Amino acid sequence: MFVKSSASAGLLVALFSYASASPVLLKREPAAPANLVLSPAGNGGSDLKLATQDNFIWTHEDQGIYANLTVTANQGVRLLSALSFQNVVESVDCSSQDVTVKFDSATSLKAAQTAWAWVNQAPANTIIYIAEGDTCAGDSGRQPFSVESIAYDTTANTATLAATKAAWKSFAQDASIRISGTPATGTSARSVSKDVAIDVSHDFSGPIYSTTIDGVTLGISCSTCNTQGTLNADITLSLSDGFEASVTTSNSLGATFEVSLTASGGLSSPLSTNIPIFSTALAGFTIADVVTIGPQLQLVADASISSFTASATATVGVEATLPDGSGFTLGQGVNISPVIQAKGLGLSGQVSIAASIVPTATLQLAATFFDEGLVGGIALKAPQLTANFAGAASTAGETACGNSTAEVSVEIDAGVELDAFGGFGGATDEPNLTKIFSASTTLWKACLVV
Repeated sequence: MFVKSSASAGLLVALFSYASASPVLLKREPAAPANLVLSPAGNGGSDLKLATQDNFIWTHEDQGIYANLTVTANQGVRLLSALSFQNVVESVDCSSQDVTVKFDSATSLKAAQTAWAWVNQAPANTIIYIAEGDTCAGDSGRQPFSVESIAYDTTANTATLAATKAAWKSFAQDASIRISGTPATGTSARSVSKDVAIDVSHDFSGPIYSTTIDGVTLGISCSTCNTQGTLNADITLSLSDGFEASVTTSNSLGATFEVSLTASGGLSSPLSTNIPIFSTALAGFTIADVVTIGPQLQLVADASISSFTASATATVGVEATLPDGSGFTLGQGVNISPVIQAKGLGLSGQVSIAASIVPTATLQLAATFFDEGLVGGIALKAPQLTANFAGAASTAGETACGNSTAEVSVEIDAGVELDAFGGFGGATDEPNLTKIFSASTTLWKACLVV
């Protein structure tokens, strides 16, 4: 689910291993003195015009993450980006409350007086000056200032902006930020080769559940259980459209479940339970006071047993993966054929059992954009296991296997479902939840000698 103007690309877990690097502004080469504003010269660096809409770019240069912010100003507000006219400026002084811009010539100062005359024409007219670099913007690299008036000194070639620091949200009528691994077509920034990649690999093998209910002792254990693969993402957050993203998969995105169910006793009524298996926070991504994204990966399994007699351990193993290059957009269905493979099947003891387990791995990206809460993500239900073991003493067992007491009929079905969500909300919300695709198959339908 991506912003209207976004090109399709990929979504969701290694973007967030990039948080250790602080975001920096794109700079032109060679480096200039510290007191000079640095940024890409998209218009030659001499554009003094005021704007009602502008774009601002951040990158994590060492990791290849690229963020493009588009801001539309409130009525009565105009935008003035320092990067737009950096080539006609000698220095910018932010040491006092006001901001003083020293131009390289009298001609440049005169051009600024003409271009910026609007702000002095009425008390309600306001310019938002977006300062660049450490001197004026500190660690964030970019700082908005609200400018109520401008005074000019033709002798010193300076313009003094009567300015106070402003928050981005205070002047934005609308805004969107696109976070990807490659600059959008038409930008002047150098290309970034790496996609935003989110690695969802996690091993959770081991005991996951045990209980005694109505005389039935039940245990569920994973001998080999893990999620795997990578989501490559292109994400857009918007004050008007919420959370949108496009995603492609790589490294065999999916899950492996080799589950052992051990039980003893007789179940008189169906049993169902929700099993939290793990929850882990991934590294986040922050840009100044513009956007913060904090991802969470969690796995929960819904398990149910409708019948159980005798005492036995049943083992079922399945691997479900999506083909590399599978692509989808949050909120839109797609035809994807997952690969579902059997990993193991076993039974000790004689038993009649009907059970299911549905593990759901959810990657949730909770974001704050201009103090607005947005959230998006995917929920991968894979594999969805349904198992039926019928002993020879039962009618079902005799029909399927004959009358040997050492035979048990087995039918194992497995499915995969991928859901996606995105919109306005908090960390526990799943707005606009949509099924992307679902598929199922029968893995085993045969007799098992025990």
